Amino acid sequence: MSGGSFNYLCYAELSELLNRISDLEDMERELIELGYTDIAKDTRRLIEYCISAKNCIGVLFEQLNDVFYAVEWYRSADIGKDSLLKHLEKYRIKDGDEE
Repeated sequence: MSGGSFNYLCYAELSELLNRISDLEDMERELIELGYTDIAKDTRRLIEYCISAKNCIGVLFEQLNDVFYAVEWYRSADIGKDSLLKHLEKYRIKDGDEE
């Protein structure tokens, strides 16, 4: 077999890397077995960055979800401007409370 042992991790797009943690962990183990623990440590750092980014993105997306809903429904003429503004102000007030 030529390539593909790690599901072609070397060709992964940045946008899909967050969902390739298992492949990255397999690569990390392989590097350790090959005796390249320093490179395995960098791979572990990349894994931790991906996990952290995925968590941060998930939290922020969840916080913005109501805003996205309102804007999308407003643009589709399913809700009026007053309703849209209520959603936006609700987010703004919530965001201001967290600071």
